[in-house]
Amino acid sequence: MELWARGLSKVYQNNLEVIKQASLNVRGGEFIMIIGPSGSGKSTLLYLLSGIRRPTSGEVFWNDIPLSELSQKELAHLRYEKFSFIFQQHLLVPYLNVWENVCLARGVGLKKHAEYLLASLGLKGHLYKRPNELSYGERQRVAVARGLIHNPKLLFADEPTASVNPELAQTIARFLAQYCRSGGACVMVTHDVSLLPMATRTFTLKDGVLTESDFIGD
Repeated sequence: MELWARGLSKVYQNNLEVIKQASLNVRGGEFIMIIGPSGSGKSTLLYLLSGIRRPTSGEVFWNDIPLSELSQKELAHLRYEKFSFIFQQHLLVPYLNVWENVCLARGVGLKKHAEYLLASLGLKGHLYKRPNELSYGERQRVAVARGLIHNPKLLFADEPTASVNPELAQTIARFLAQYCRSGGACVMVTHDVSLLPMATRTFTLKDGVLTESDFIGD
């Protein structure tokens, strides 16, 4: 699998150019981290790469298929089948328990896989708890499990370690690195430089400009 983007720009109605001619390619097995300060456009870039938003100019290709040529229905199907997204806010459904949140809209047949993912993330025994019975860090890990429940080809992670302690941040990043080593791929935006050694490639996004870093992870 391969996703690549060329010359992506995003300009909003107030003529604010949030992303400026960004180019990036992602292949299976890669764990790419994009670091930058708050407000630098990191989330917007993920939305463009995943097809959630359309770029003002430039193109994103999935296995040589331009996303701009796909209908909204086809894009939704691609995101459902091949992609996954971990949002900065966990966005758990409050009236569903943990395993129901993880398997959301994907059927109860994945419960065993949900149990495995949750146990791997240190949440064994939490399957029947509701989100309000969990700490913030536990909710974040449930969101990570939900993002991986269908074994996506490509995972987009929007600061999944924000607002958790350093130990939990390392746990989440290590788990995502393991997923990439098993053949998946992940593009994660972060502001936490301590996580960079786990990346296969790193980029910096500043004032909308994306540049590849000299830093090489393990």
